[in-house]
Amino acid sequence: MTEYRKAQPGEWEDCIELANYVFSTSHRPHDFEKILPKVYQAGEQMTSIHRVAVDEKGKLRAMVAVLPQELAVCGHMLRAGYVGTVCVHPKARGEGHMKHLLGDWLKELEGACDLLVLDGQRQRYGYFGFTPGSIRFVFEICRPNLRHAFGSSAGEGITFEPLFSSGNREGGISLAVKLNESKPFHVIRSSETVEDVMKTFGEEALAVKKNGELIGYFLMAGPTGLVESALLNESDRAAAVAAYMRWRDLQELQITVPVYERETIGTLSSFAEEWNLGRCGSAMLRIMDFANVLEAYLTLKAQTIGISQGFFSAVMDGQPVSVYSDGVQVTVKREAAPDAPVLSREQAQELLLSYTAAAGDHAGIAKETWSRIPSDWFPLPVFWYMADEF
Repeated sequence: MTEYRKAQPGEWEDCIELANYVFSTSHRPHDFEKILPKVYQAGEQMTSIHRVAVDEKGKLRAMVAVLPQELAVCGHMLRAGYVGTVCVHPKARGEGHMKHLLGDWLKELEGACDLLVLDGQRQRYGYFGFTPGSIRFVFEICRPNLRHAFGSSAGEGITFEPLFSSGNREGGISLAVKLNESKPFHVIRSSETVEDVMKTFGEEALAVKKNGELIGYFLMAGPTGLVESALLNESDRAAAVAAYMRWRDLQELQITVPVYERETIGTLSSFAEEWNLGRCGSAMLRIMDFANVLEAYLTLKAQTIGISQGFFSAVMDGQPVSVYSDGVQVTVKREAAPDAPVLSREQAQELLLSYTAAAGDHAGIAKETWSRIPSDWFPLPVFWYMADEF
């Protein structure tokens, strides 16, 4: 008989071996200790974030992990869980292990987590209450953009080297933590974990130096994918991009930016060849506490992108909420107006997370109700940097 439970410290190597085997047979060769050092090099204490299915012989047949994260959102703290390493041994597929394991996680995290996120196929995780969400800009930069906008000398004096090299390590760690904490939204990265966090999925962390002084970092997913950047001064961004492309002899560069980083968007949009606005890969979310998530992310939107004054009340998956905003401050109460609409989880998350809700069937919400929703409040600007994914 199959046993469903938390993994035990003595099973740590078995967890890693199961993940490597399943993902290698399904996709390409995987080494989770290199892909996700923040988890799989952190030690046996990480067994507590893994739920496993164990057969009568004591062998692991399936596994689902949830990485706990603290989110700082414009002064609001959220408890999040990133679901990852979802795997079933090829000989145990179709036996319902994922239903048990993920279902047990949802029961455990009810009341203890505000938001769950994962990357996966929509219909598969829709059964567990997850909805597609998140949004980001991707800017396409080519060499002529920089040459014509800034001249051939752009970026002189700016150099790059490994952020955590022996000569940079102490200063690199300190600056990486400081710049992360300066963002209006960030997943907490401690000085003890930031180096491993910034190696997620093989990312390359580069120190950006100006006349020998450390002024920021670039986080690269391959030489042409700038997936995270942070600088002490925004005025150095264009020059840093130009210097990087010249250093790597690149003709094109893709730069990912959250929609709420307005100053960066303004800089890049002034010379980029093109840009697109889209979902962050296959990100899906399950909101556990609607009041907390609404207050945090609407505050983020109000303080960065801007929202109008307004009021909205609803019962979202059984949770009553009323939201007020004067355009600057956001207040959320755990109560609903007498005439508040009652929304299912699917409707509520479609409203809060989807950029297509207004263009489609309005999340199945009645037109009268939809007309009372402030038009610029939703979707919420949810975003995760690749380094914080699982």
